[in-house]
Amino acid sequence: MSFRLLNVHTGKLTEYPLSAHPPYIAASHAWSERLFPPGVDFLASPGRSALVAMLEQRYRTITLCWVDTICIDQNDEDDKLRQIPMMGEIFGGAEAVLIILGCVLGMRQDVVDDLTKQLGGALLMEADEAWALEGPYWQNGDGRGLIAQAMRGLARLTVTSWSTRVWTLQEYILARRVVWIGTDLESLILHDRLFSALPSICDTLDIQECLGDEFAKLYGFFSGMANCRLGPVEKTRVMELLGNRQATVECDEVYGVMAASGVEMPTIKGERKESAWARWVEAALGRGHLRWLLMPAVSEPLSFSPQPIARNCIVVPFGMRHKASSSSALDEVKPLGPIEVQDGTVTVTGRMIGTCRVGARLGSVHEPIPNRIHRDITLIQFTLGRWPRALKVASAFGAGRYNPQQTMLIAQALLNNWTRALYAVRHEKEDNFKMKLRRGRQTLIWQDFMALQMGQMPGMNDGIAHLTKIRRLSVAIDAVLVLAPDQEVPDGELIVVDVGGRTVDGRCIFMIATKPSPEAGSSNDVLHKLCVTLPVTGEYEEAIQCLPLQTFSFGGKGCKTFQ
Repeated sequence: MSFRLLNVHTGKLTEYPLSAHPPYIAASHAWSERLFPPGVDFLASPGRSALVAMLEQRYRTITLCWVDTICIDQNDEDDKLRQIPMMGEIFGGAEAVLIILGCVLGMRQDVVDDLTKQLGGALLMEADEAWALEGPYWQNGDGRGLIAQAMRGLARLTVTSWSTRVWTLQEYILARRVVWIGTDLESLILHDRLFSALPSICDTLDIQECLGDEFAKLYGFFSGMANCRLGPVEKTRVMELLGNRQATVECDEVYGVMAASGVEMPTIKGERKESAWARWVEAALGRGHLRWLLMPAVSEPLSFSPQPIARNCIVVPFGMRHKASSSSALDEVKPLGPIEVQDGTVTVTGRMIGTCRVGARLGSVHEPIPNRIHRDITLIQFTLGRWPRALKVASAFGAGRYNPQQTMLIAQALLNNWTRALYAVRHEKEDNFKMKLRRGRQTLIWQDFMALQMGQMPGMNDGIAHLTKIRRLSVAIDAVLVLAPDQEVPDGELIVVDVGGRTVDGRCIFMIATKPSPEAGSSNDVLHKLCVTLPVTGEYEEAIQCLPLQTFSFGGKGCKTFQ
């Protein structure tokens, strides 16, 4: 395989093998900013000025670059399809990726380096979760001003079209080294940890001056792409970062990031994005990325396409992929055995945990303002102000973590605050609501319970929670399952299957599926995936490991609900 490189001084294109080429710089830019306009000589383009400035400042011995609008023949669809599978090697093989923005950055490298050094303590605090010890200085002391200064600087990088395009996300993640440059032609190297840690610090310490619309993209997308680049998250999670990004060609919404996901597949000319997405999910499952099989339930977005879209229960709807993935409590799922994918059906190794039924409807999260979820009020509302229901909610959302006495303390806290929570909701004063708790043990248990909900409740961000009991022989476990708002609620018995879903702290997420048809009586029959549970205690792990492994097939044309 070969690709073309461009000489920044002469504008001449030369073809080189991917396996043997001289050093080069890859450019990352948004086409809409017309940095390399069609029909304009490269030597006269604004983008060339940025490349030359960066090379003079940082890479004086390099003269070659890769620019997609020039190095790929834009009049040849076949050339585009040949080049797309090479993106991982092209951007990963560059000495650096230069992100060219059509705005003034107004920063110097020495100032950036000095500020980064001063923020070292804040980055360590976030990494070590040392909020109690270090938090006051960064929340109320001189450190607060440093954080605000850094956030304002980072926010300048989010104002151009670069942050809205699919391909640019991948180009950032694949880079060995990232260099930023604006129209003031001052090249900058920024530590990825700034994008990753500072939004988390501002959110945790409630630094209000850094929580407005100016910073929204830093929270929603830049922090996520930095985490993907830093490597603490499973690579395929890059797919959840596409919620605000667009592509001119619709299938590029999948093709444009698959190299960064680590799961690549052949491209098909004229393919619809839904088809490309389904193929990618099947390819990811086949390579062991079972996290995508255990996505929380979300609604199918309205489609105005004249062509019907086939629905497969194992494939999260394309338009909701980012919401489902970001709501999942799972990072990586280790398969329990071989995996096979054929005709849209995935066959996996797992264990039959037991059975359950969809129980009482709890409802959705209380979110009076977008992205402002009140977890405490949500749980209080679920009790309906009744003691038996409060006990069930405390037990189910406690995920087996608490003994009966502790569960009663949680239930009492929920019930004792029912009237106050109802008042706050009716008068739209949720932000002023504070739990009233007995000092001592109840306060400590409640604080622990709410910290647990940070990992429990995201799975119901876009669904409707229901109580359930998972039963096997004489054992019954309280749990919560979440259905999509438009999903039909089954009234029969369901099966609970473990395919290896474990949170980082060892809690279990189980698959809920329809039972096999009575006449078949085999676990090899194709099952319909209904939903998944919220995390359940890992205290039953030893008992689960004693259950026999067997194969289960889900989805595809053999599933009774496939459309």
